[in-house]
Amino acid sequence: MDETDYTVDKPDRIAGILKDLDNKLTMVSVRLDADGPLYTSALIRLDPKAKELFLDELNPPRAHQHVKSGMSLRVFAALRGVAVRFTTPVTRIEHEEDGALYACPYPDTLQHLQRRETFRVHIPMSQRPQVELRAKDWKDPVIGDLVDLSGQGMCIELPTTILDTLETGEALAFANLLLPDVSERLSGDLRLANRRNSTRDGHEYAGFEIVGMTQWLERQTNIALLHYQREARRRSME
Repeated sequence: MDETDYTVDKPDRIAGILKDLDNKLTMVSVRLDADGPLYTSALIRLDPKAKELFLDELNPPRAHQHVKSGMSLRVFAALRGVAVRFTTPVTRIEHEEDGALYACPYPDTLQHLQRRETFRVHIPMSQRPQVELRAKDWKDPVIGDLVDLSGQGMCIELPTTILDTLETGEALAFANLLLPDVSERLSGDLRLANRRNSTRDGHEYAGFEIVGMTQWLERQTNIALLHYQREARRRSME
């Protein structure tokens, strides 16, 4: 994919972008090596006076064992359809009740890339919320289970007989989706992107792209993503 890369090096502008990310509880991905795997984290808070940012402990937890003070983290985030990328060293590792935080200085430079990064969390079967779907040719709405979620889409488990009535790329509407830590039920538009086998007989996993993502819906989704990430880390520590 072609990228248009804009480098930001003005401290005030960098601080403003970080503040915008912080206000949206943004999930981020982190690389420990230039060509290494992407791990999940989140921007937990900023200290504007000290010019420090605090990143959540890496997930999966085994990645945290490799983080040391002084090493550089390559951070990737998405903000309103634009990818943000920067590198910052770990000044120190702080330990709180919910886990470790990486204290890092504000970066000297930051890159904007005209593409959207994807951050996806898997939802355990016992915690999967239901979502109501409507399609043009359906007489009644269909209820499915939310299997995973990202800032750009969702995977929903549905009966194969239902999915066979849809074409890839077909538009649907979703409603009555209640996510953790979100006070209102969410609704919006989807587009069927793909389907794959489920572990349940007669069902499949359907991947949907969220169409017309608003800033409000993006924020609510990010709140839920942060909740699911923290729950995954808590379970891994039990």
